Amino acid sequence: MVLFNINRLEKRFSKKFLEEFCALSLIGLWTYTAVSKVIDAQGSYGALHNQVFPGWMADVLWVGLPLIEIIAAMMLLIPSWRSYGFQLSAVLMAIFSGYILLVLTNVFGRVPCSCGGILNQLGWWEHLWFNLFFLGIAVVGIYLGRK
Repeated sequence: MVLFNINRLEKRFSKKFLEEFCALSLIGLWTYTAVSKVIDAQGSYGALHNQVFPGWMADVLWVGLPLIEIIAAMMLLIPSWRSYGFQLSAVLMAIFSGYILLVLTNVFGRVPCSCGGILNQLGWWEHLWFNLFFLGIAVVGIYLGRK
């Protein structure tokens, strides 16, 4: 009779560690992007109004994006809400990536600047790879968080 199974303990520890790493990575991303949008409110406003959507939608996003990013970070902080935080993160990253794909395939007839925020020095392709990386982190978090 084995009282202590080190293999099982290592597997459980590494799974929990990886889940925590995924959560902390996304918390860092969402907190940084939300705070940077609030600190540079004028720059964020201008960047959103430079995109292809109507002005009223840019206004809604200007207020709504930092709010939803903070909500996602808070959900990831609370253990009982973490799975929802991973799901929200995956949805947000999928939407952002989808928008970038539409820009890259010239669906809108023009390519707006990719200015503003955390990736202001990167082009659209780099933004896409960045987003897909964090989408992957969110999906791994969803998988690891399953019981």
